[in-house]
Amino acid sequence: MKKSQFITIFIMLIAASVLICIFCFLDDPKDSKSGTVDPTGPVEIIPTVKPYEGTPEPVIETPEPATETPEITATPTATPDESTPEPSVWPEIPFPVITNVGFVQYDTKFDHFTTAWKTGEDLQNRAVINARVLEIIKDIDYVFYTVDSETEWSHYMTFTLHYEYGYTSKTLDLLKNYNIKAVFFVTKEYIQTNPDLVRRMKAEGHVIGNRGIIGDDNIKKLTAETFAEGLLAVEQEYQKLFGATERMYLFRTDYFNTRLLKVAEAMGYTVVFRTYTYYSDYNTYKDKSAEDLAVWFNARAAYNGTVSEFTVEKKCYEALEIFIANCIDQGINFKLVERRH
Repeated sequence: MKKSQFITIFIMLIAASVLICIFCFLDDPKDSKSGTVDPTGPVEIIPTVKPYEGTPEPVIETPEPATETPEITATPTATPDESTPEPSVWPEIPFPVITNVGFVQYDTKFDHFTTAWKTGEDLQNRAVINARVLEIIKDIDYVFYTVDSETEWSHYMTFTLHYEYGYTSKTLDLLKNYNIKAVFFVTKEYIQTNPDLVRRMKAEGHVIGNRGIIGDDNIKKLTAETFAEGLLAVEQEYQKLFGATERMYLFRTDYFNTRLLKVAEAMGYTVVFRTYTYYSDYNTYKDKSAEDLAVWFNARAAYNGTVSEFTVEKKCYEALEIFIANCIDQGINFKLVERRH
């Protein structure tokens, strides 16, 4: 054999060996260099976390979440031709715009609300509005019940709350026990400091009235505009508790003139005057017993058409426990003050 032939055969053998090696590698299910996996061969899964070395816990298969997309209500986007209104803000109920110039024609002479006592043919005590006060309020939307306006023996109970003395909750319990509904006239500060009590009043069927700005000296300084601002400030606190669709409709003040009462009327309030107030007897009875005070309540407030004004301090509450029971025994009905319009 020639040398050249020998070399050719040798090269062919080497080529054949290389081809055999290539085929051997292709038969392996996993190429360690390329990581190519034969889908028909076995696959080794290498764990990515350390296996649990204790007793294996049962495997609970969790179904795959549904791929269906839930319905979502989309918020419409405003277009140049169709603008989206701004969210409603306080107050949702429209109050009229009060200006000083709109009320200059009304009298600015101040007075306190006062009444005179009168005894009828039936010897029943009753209150009548003093003539000078009647002149101021003659054209005002107000509530003042009298024996002549009632067809049955009735008492209208109201409370004026500037501060909390710790007896409002007990007073509400007392009223609830006798199923009596009352009007609670409150200030902005009272609502701010006693929101839970105010919520309870409304929840139990009582009416929340607007006290506005208090204090004779403060009221003397009020213009029509600042007076209206004081009423709205109370309304704002009230709406924080009950929503922007709620408002007050009853208003009480002690010191007033025709101009301010006309502002209150323009804002939709009915003014509630009282025929008896505990405040006038506070100094007289603060050191006497609750029984003595209850007797006085009976003489001054237990008659037909009474619109009483009480507070919630200790002595008044204790006297009311006795007084209300006496009224029930006498057949007196307790009614809730209503607005005129």
